[in-house]
Order: sequence, then structure tokens, then C-alpha cells
Amino acid sequence: MRIPHFIFVIAILAISAGYAYSEEAVTLDLLIEEALSNNPNIQSAYSDWKAQEYKARYVRGLPDPQASYGYFGESVETRVGPQEQKYGVSQKIPFPGKLNLKGKAQAKLASILEEKYEAAKREIIKEIKFLYYDIYWVDKAIKITEEEKAIIEGLEKVAQRKYESNLTPQQDVIKAQVELSKLIDKLFLLRQNRKSLEAKANRLLNRPRGKELGKTSDVEPVEFIYELDELHRISDASSQQLLASKLDIERAEYERSLARLDYLPDFTFGIDYTEIGSGSTTQPNDGDDTWMGKISVNVPIWFGKLNAQVKEKKALLESSKKNHEDTENVVDYEVEDLYFKITTYKDIISLYKTALVPQAEQAYDAARTSYETGKVDFLNWLDAERVLLQTRLAHYKAIVDYEKSIAYLERVVGRDL
Repeated sequence: MRIPHFIFVIAILAISAGYAYSEEAVTLDLLIEEALSNNPNIQSAYSDWKAQEYKARYVRGLPDPQASYGYFGESVETRVGPQEQKYGVSQKIPFPGKLNLKGKAQAKLASILEEKYEAAKREIIKEIKFLYYDIYWVDKAIKITEEEKAIIEGLEKVAQRKYESNLTPQQDVIKAQVELSKLIDKLFLLRQNRKSLEAKANRLLNRPRGKELGKTSDVEPVEFIYELDELHRISDASSQQLLASKLDIERAEYERSLARLDYLPDFTFGIDYTEIGSGSTTQPNDGDDTWMGKISVNVPIWFGKLNAQVKEKKALLESSKKNHEDTENVVDYEVEDLYFKITTYKDIISLYKTALVPQAEQAYDAARTSYETGKVDFLNWLDAERVLLQTRLAHYKAIVDYEKSIAYLERVVGRDL
């Protein structure tokens, strides 16, 4: 009796109908370019940087001048006539050096946000690469699983013929169909995973919901030629985290110096003009208007407040220095950790390519031939097929892990490698 196949046919049709994706190929470079242009997080970081850059242009400016007007309800009589109205204008001038330090501190803050903007771009590039390599592995896993499914279908047909010829038990046919069901289940999960990755891509690329992502191009492992010492030098020069923490120290130093200048007074210069009404004297200056220049200073006598401000800025400066030290340690660790991972994955890829995959293919071909000639049982063939499937998937997983580690290292050092 022949075992029916319609269940498998229905399942395969459901997979194809429910999880089809665009056949148009998509490249990593195009995805990165689209993300850099459209990602809202990058745009937000850019706006934050520009806002502080614009602020740096005006914080050095003087405060607005003050204009005043006074009207005498009851005229004050003077020797030359009654005072009627008074006009005044004044300008506050901070102590020399305060505005310059305030501008320098604000400029450093703008530079910090510029580095954070660059870091946001590097982070999105890393996420896009991670996403692309994950989709690439899923596409490869789908392709390999479909190929393995075709192999199992052929194996099931061989087992069916041998069962019909009373050369093998019906159990072999059932085992083949069970294995086929497992592969179909795996295909469901892989295609579901791809849909989830497509949703993540739409978020990173700021695309409409439900937009499909085309198939990925083949990924060839890039040649990694850097030594550890060279990577440390690169990170010292270009890591956005390190550059931002260094700038934060400089900003804190300017703010501490500015707090110390608060012990010194600010000045206010002004002039008042008073209108004088006609008097009753015969003096030649009878009814002449008058003016008066004036200067005032604030008196910084609340030393408790001023001392606390200086101590606050000193503590913040110390915090910035420690944060920079911690950032250096983190970056150094990540560089070394990723370097060793990359070199290990490089060796693993070579091992799979030159030894493990060819050996698994040879073992599978030998088991298939032996089963068809009756030299080995069905389980030996099935085990060889499973090993081949796992080895091929592991090979591509090693490639993906290698490329993702390089992408992560590029994020840490702050530039393309």
C-alpha cells in the first residue's frame, strides 16, 4: 500500500502562498544608503547637533540692552524748571572672559552632539548589516532546507519502492515522511523569522508597514587584515565614544573656569535723559533738558553659593574624566574581544569550506549509495542527511557571525574597515 502524499503537498502550497517574498535582489549598500537618508533616529540626532551649534553662535552675545521711561506725576522743581519726563538706556557687560568661556563650553557641547550624530549613523549601519546578514542566513537556510526536503522526498520514494518490493519495512517510509514533516515545520519557522526581519527593516528604513524586502545577494567573507595594535590606534583616533568623552572633559573644564569667574562682578553702563519744563527764571539755561551717565556693578558677596557652584563644576569635571577612562576601557575590551572572535570565525569558515562540508557531502553520498544497494539501513542514510544539513547551515552561520563581528568592530572603532 502506497502512503499518501497530499498532506505534504498542501503544507508546501501553504508555505509558498503565505510566505512568498519579492524576487528582486537587494544589496547591502543600497539599504545602508536608504537608512542614512530616512532613519528618524539619525535625523533626530542631526537636529540635536544643529540646535546646539546654532546656540553656540549666540551665547557669546551681550544681553539685550534695557530701555526705561519715567513720567513725573508731580513735577520736581529744579533751579532751571520742573522735571517732566525721564528716558534711560543701559547695557550689562559681563566681566571680560565670561562670554568667551560660555561660548567655548557651548561649542564643545555642539561638538559632542556632532560625535553622537556620527555614532547614531554608525549604529544604524551596524544594525542594517546585522539585519542583512540575518536575512541572508535565513534565505540560505530556506534554500538549503528546501534542497534537503527534495532529498528526503527522493529518499521517501526509494523507501516506498523498496517497501513495495518487500525489501524494507514500512517503518522506513514513515520515518522519511516524519523527517519531511520536520523540514516543512522548519520552513514555516524560517519564513516567519524572515517576516519578522522584514518588519525590523521597515522600522530602520522608515518604510511603510508590510513592505517586502527582496532576496539578499551572496555574501563573500571579506579579507580581514588588521592587527590588534593597529585597531587600538584606529579606535583612539576615530571612535565616536572616545572623541565625545574627550570633548566632554574640555567642556567641563570651560564650565569650571566660568564658575570661578562668577566671583568677579559684571558691569552695567547707562545714560538717563530728563526733560525739563520752562522755568520762571531769567537764567540763560532756563528750561534746558539734562542728561546723566551712570555705571553699576553687582556685588558677588554670597560666597557660600559661589563656592558650591565651583565645587559642582569641579565634581562634574572629575565625573567626565572618569567617564572617559571607563569609555577607554570598554572600547579597548570590545576591540580585543571582537578581534579574537573575527580571527576565530575566519579559521572556522576555512575549516568548514575545506574539510567539514566536503566530508559531510561525501558521507551523505556514500550512505545514499549504500542504502540503495542494501549495505546500510535507513537510519544511517537519514543520519548522514541530517549531518549534511546541519553542516551546511553551520557553515553559513559562521560566515554571518564573521561579517557581523566585523560590522560590530566598525561601530566600535568608528569607521569602515
